[in-house]
Amino acid sequence: MKLANKGAKLVLLSRDNQRGHVARKEIADAGVDAQVDWIPADLSSLESVRSFVRAFRKRYAHLDALFNCAGALLPKRQMTADGLEGNFAVNYLGPFLLTNLLLEPLKTASASRVVTVSGRAHKGSWPEGLHPATIDFEDLQGLAEFRFVKAAKQAVLAKILMTYEMARRWQNTGIEVCTFCPGLTRTDLISSMPWILRSLVKVRFALPGAKHPDQAAEQIISLANPNREVNGKYFEFTKKRIVKAKSSLESYDPNIASRLWVVSEELVGQKFAAVP
Repeated sequence: MKLANKGAKLVLLSRDNQRGHVARKEIADAGVDAQVDWIPADLSSLESVRSFVRAFRKRYAHLDALFNCAGALLPKRQMTADGLEGNFAVNYLGPFLLTNLLLEPLKTASASRVVTVSGRAHKGSWPEGLHPATIDFEDLQGLAEFRFVKAAKQAVLAKILMTYEMARRWQNTGIEVCTFCPGLTRTDLISSMPWILRSLVKVRFALPGAKHPDQAAEQIISLANPNREVNGKYFEFTKKRIVKAKSSLESYDPNIASRLWVVSEELVGQKFAAVP
């Protein structure tokens, strides 16, 4: 709705469910001047992501801003149709494939932006787990051992590594990519969690500092401002403003980022060369 109110032409991506229909109708009924399109897709499915991109490119020649905001918190190990662990697939690999497949529309636009929502918990924090996230290349899908906190934090770190690697690979394209932690936001991302954890998070929602989704949306949108330099940076919302922040030590390792990129290409079955 925030973008619609600014008169933007919107293309929504969500699963084909009731919430998707409601979101599109709410924007369409708001009486704003924005044009709203909706192409249903499921980020847990590689073929669904490819289908979305095919449909998008038939309708649109360029893309000014891509917001990777989808997320899932799956406390039990769930396999996707592609044989991938659900947290890794939805939170990281789906956006990895989507963003790469949209490279040409992003290049065609002037001063385009990619903003990927991540999180500060990858650095280790209470109550998300005191140990910083790491990419477990030996057991990336949690086949040998699945632990929810490890899987969730790994997916967040993967998104940050992806952002930094894209900034290196796309440095001559005119596309700026960044990643952002909006902080504690009152969403229903916790709906699949055990009731005890849901209760704890709801207590945190009641504390000062927790924000409404509209507030987080405004902050995410601000990073797409072409007058703001954001390329290859990680941001956090703190002390009532967005600041450039430091991510974890592992996130800055170009060898880990490059290795993750190659592994991700293998998992999606497609290579994405650096742009000269």
